[in-house]
Amino acid sequence: MLKLIKYELIKQKTSKVIIGAILALLEVAFLAGMLLGKEEIMAIAAGMLTFLASVTFVIVGLEEIITYYHDLRDKSGYMLFMTPYNVYEIMGSKILTGFFSIAAAAIIFGIIGFADITMVCAKYGELQTLFDQMKSLFRFILQVNVDGMLIVWSIIQVVFSWVGMVTSAFLAITLCITIFSGMRCKGLISFVIYCVLNIAVSAVVVQILNWTDMASANGMMAVFSIFDILFAGACYVATGYILNKELSL
Repeated sequence: MLKLIKYELIKQKTSKVIIGAILALLEVAFLAGMLLGKEEIMAIAAGMLTFLASVTFVIVGLEEIITYYHDLRDKSGYMLFMTPYNVYEIMGSKILTGFFSIAAAAIIFGIIGFADITMVCAKYGELQTLFDQMKSLFRFILQVNVDGMLIVWSIIQVVFSWVGMVTSAFLAITLCITIFSGMRCKGLISFVIYCVLNIAVSAVVVQILNWTDMASANGMMAVFSIFDILFAGACYVATGYILNKELSL
């Protein structure tokens, strides 16, 4: 498994180097703007850093999905499934690679974001005042009290939701390449299945929350996380089963 993860990281190193270089450049621009008193530069750099953090989650997910698609379709990638590893190990290495990449990105962006906010508040105002204002804003918009535990649960839910979306994409791609391979609209059919699966899971969770009348935001995030894990596990098992039955090596 470790060798497979290392192989996946090597294949995806270019995008990670590019993201790291852009992150470093934007952070230097932000710090330079703060030291020089150029608030316009600071605002632009901060906005682009926030945008980069959001885009990174999307890029990592798309890269895992595209890589998996090419591994099934192309001869060079197809040979991966001819190695001594079973399909569950191969899929698991891809998911774990993406998971570790997302976790690392969340930690790095989180540390940089907190450090930047702390430095700005130290120079321009009170840190606690800013945090109180942010909590009041979220309380007004989302009708919830934002605390450290809610932030942690929100991050966990986002990560597990990402895993669910990627594994369901693996399942849709597998159906497209194997069972639906002879159909003219196989791509469209697979995409519809992907959308229906994700929408259905979200609808089920929302309905369960309505039935239980759960008022705790932390509890809601925990329920979403549990269902995301179950959904990802089901897609993972189903994809492996189809590959074992339908993939001709």
